[in-house]
Amino acid sequence: MKILAIDTSCDETAVAVVENTTILSNVIWSQIKLHKQYGGVMPSVAKLAHEEHISEVVDLAMTNARCKMSNIDAIAVTQGSGLAIALEVGIKKAKELTANINKPLIAVNHIEGHVLSAWTQNVKFPAMAIVVSGKHTDVIAVEQIGQYQILAETQDDALGEALDKAARMLGLGYPGGAILEKMAKEGSPDHFPLPLPMRGREDEHSFSYSGLKAAMWRLVEQEKPLDKQKIYDLAASFQKMAFEHLIRVCKHTLLASPALPKDLLVGGGVIANLELRKRVRSLCKELNMVPHFPTNKKLCGDNAAMIGIAAYFKAQRGEFADPNNLDRLPRWRIDER
Repeated sequence: MKILAIDTSCDETAVAVVENTTILSNVIWSQIKLHKQYGGVMPSVAKLAHEEHISEVVDLAMTNARCKMSNIDAIAVTQGSGLAIALEVGIKKAKELTANINKPLIAVNHIEGHVLSAWTQNVKFPAMAIVVSGKHTDVIAVEQIGQYQILAETQDDALGEALDKAARMLGLGYPGGAILEKMAKEGSPDHFPLPLPMRGREDEHSFSYSGLKAAMWRLVEQEKPLDKQKIYDLAASFQKMAFEHLIRVCKHTLLASPALPKDLLVGGGVIANLELRKRVRSLCKELNMVPHFPTNKKLCGDNAAMIGIAAYFKAQRGEFADPNNLDRLPRWRIDER
């Protein structure tokens, strides 16, 4: 079954072609340069860029897959979660393609895509999943593909957003998370004292980065002017506490499960961070779990291949959408039907 999948949930115009769960093409047109001047994603700019490039990205994905529209069996699109005015561009294009080739439409949850970006034939269900991205920090119970329960989530900022904001405080630009990781490699994570979020409250199964961000801002202001070594050490100190908080809450949440599954799916843009991967692997070793990460970096951040894979499983269950009633769901949770 060949599926053409579209994701315009935020600031990447992404289109992929998958055959069952095999990725034939995965094209991503990034808008980073457009949003850099604003220090973050500007929704109106994102929408216009999606509208300008969606057709050419579809064409390129089809060319890379060496596929014709007549070979496509279904169209898939991210319905949510994400930026409302960005989502609507992908949905409009998916409806147009569905009408043109008279094929079924599949609506996909963006977070389910991140969960399944790490899926392999070796994963046995039930399983657990961790999604760490710019807008989501979740621990999710996966009873089977299509059946999810959020066990822990953020109260305020997601991990990716917190890393980006810390980078901005240090004058590292946008997007900051990847730059912060590079700076942290050169610094001492114990040089500056920063508080561990929600210490002693991990059994609440919630993440919170607002207090850590506030402490970082005060520390940066106190240490100005910043030289290179200070930036390295501040980056390392923030990243250490941000990751430690994540791992501690994940550990408490996973151990609270009546029967801890063997497999842990890990997805989202932040999981491209090598230090975080190392910490997740250590946690899995401690809990006797097997971690599964996306097989390449392009599957970590927002992409359409993961949407296509999730759509394949929905198609197997006969879960198709009515193009006449399909609308964006900016706050669609993975555990909502």
